[in-house]
Amino acid sequence: MEKVTIPVGTAVESCAGKDKKGLYVVVGKLDYPYVWIADGRKYNLDKPKKKNCRHLRVVGTSAAISDVGSCRISNEWVRSVLNRAKDEMTREVLHV
Repeated sequence: MEKVTIPVGTAVESCAGKDKKGLYVVVGKLDYPYVWIADGRKYNLDKPKKKNCRHLRVVGTSAAISDVGSCRISNEWVRSVLNRAKDEMTREVLHV
């Protein structure tokens, strides 16, 4: 089985668990296959959620990834990345 890693700063959708269908941002990595995710509200940066990569679907763009190096990650930044991802998803649905 191929190891799938998700970079920090990527917007993802949960595909399994009690948080299914929720949008999150990967804010840290653990030993494969786990990552830390946050939404800036329920799971903020002080208490992110541990999640298996197999239960996540990437929905964000590389723009979010490039922001990680240039700014300090905060709950507001996480929410702005998620808002951009929601806007992109809405545009994709409307253009289909």
